[in-house]
Amino acid sequence: MEIFNDDNYKYISNFIENKIPILRQNKIFNKKYLEQMNLIDDFNKTLPIKEKEKFDKLIKLFYETEEYYFALSYSLGIKYHENLKLL
Repeated sequence: MEIFNDDNYKYISNFIENKIPILRQNKIFNKKYLEQMNLIDDFNKTLPIKEKEKFDKLIKLFYETEEYYFALSYSLGIKYHENLKLL
């Protein structure tokens, strides 16, 4: 997909990221989101330094790959929005 050949996907990802507060209004999502953030904080506090560096790298990679998921989801939604109404 052409969208991933340059940094355009990051613009879409940032747009989606700015909409997270809307998603956090959903109680189920917000509960999972807060639990995830609390677990990340707990690990950051308790891991030895060497393991903390690996964990930080893992979290960074998670967020970087999430940018691609956001852009792909958005582009698929644009492309197939009419078909989604049939689900």
